[in-house]
Amino acid sequence: MSRLYRPFRTLFGSAKIASRLSGGQTVRIERVKFKKRRSATRVLSTVIKSALVFQLLMWAIPPTPADTTKESEGRDGDKEAPTFIPLPLTTKKLPPQPYSKSDPEWQEFIRISNDRQLQHRIRHYIAEYVLEIATQHPVAIARIGKEVRLGRYWMGFEYPRMAPPVYERTGILITDDAVALVTRPHDPWIAKQLDRALNPRPLALGVWAFGTAMVKQTALDVAKYFGFASETPSSAPARPTLGPPPPLPSDPRAQVQNSLEQIRQQATRRPEEVDNRGSMSSSASAPSASPSKPIGVGKPAPDQNNQETSKQKPSAEDLVLSLAGSEPWKKLKQTYDRERRPFRADPPRGSIYVSGLVELETPKAWVVFDVTMWYDPKTKARAPFTTSLYLRRITPKYGLRPNELPPTL
Repeated sequence: MSRLYRPFRTLFGSAKIASRLSGGQTVRIERVKFKKRRSATRVLSTVIKSALVFQLLMWAIPPTPADTTKESEGRDGDKEAPTFIPLPLTTKKLPPQPYSKSDPEWQEFIRISNDRQLQHRIRHYIAEYVLEIATQHPVAIARIGKEVRLGRYWMGFEYPRMAPPVYERTGILITDDAVALVTRPHDPWIAKQLDRALNPRPLALGVWAFGTAMVKQTALDVAKYFGFASETPSSAPARPTLGPPPPLPSDPRAQVQNSLEQIRQQATRRPEEVDNRGSMSSSASAPSASPSKPIGVGKPAPDQNNQETSKQKPSAEDLVLSLAGSEPWKKLKQTYDRERRPFRADPPRGSIYVSGLVELETPKAWVVFDVTMWYDPKTKARAPFTTSLYLRRITPKYGLRPNELPPTL
């Protein structure tokens, strides 16, 4: 009876255990060897131990003289130049320093200021350069033609008291001996080009002007849509023109009698007479209250052109053209062109600033140019990216020559 009072879980459990027992099968025992997985720590320790053993062996075995000679020759032949890796945003502009009296650049300034012939050669060199530009540039050729010869010129020299600014940047220097963090001088031309390319001011101001103009235009369109603004800009009221006074109105009774007579005549006519255009009175003699409608007004013909245009969708080229001709885009271009000025490089150390006027003569006119340039006495040529040339005046030949320029020095 006690077996009946056992819980069902025990009864079910005993049945499962009985099903799992082997029914007289042979048990085979196999020996298995468990091998631990190599971890990254064990691999790293093995590599370090091997390197230490190799270094100990190399230190214990002394090198032969032949090996020492070959190693020294290989080092001398395979010696590489140091590698400099500049770090971003580390370029600094140092304040310019004044020239001292003992500097070779200042001594060169003194020599040029006392040499009149050298000054004349420098002026003639710059005038020849202006003539070359005027005879080769397509815009100048279109304005003054190709038959141009050099006329008078006047130029002045300015010797700068301060040297041009110096740029430097920080970077990582990698050599055969060590790796160090050093500061090196930087090329001024590259530094100014990078600053000009990465300067966000012109583009940011252009986008701001574009957004402002776009908001104003959208607000005006919304106001026009709801009727708060007129489609055309309001203009000043025109003054009334003085003319003859309007004629006095005629007797209204006569007009009423004429209208009644015309209605009576049309009521007594036959339909074919009314349809005849010749029998109908003109609208000028009796103006009607409502305008007459032509035949077929009640059945308007379908407009095929409107249906075709409504189905056509604007292409990407049309959208680009509409954007390029809009007022916000013009504001963007004007602001960007105004803020992004032409590139002007710093002159080399010891350069002279030359400015003046150069006159060129053509068969029909005299042409005067404004020229500014930095001249480098070391190279005896103009400094690159420092020349400015502007057209000052074109005077037609009427028999009198302009006397604004002093004689050639």
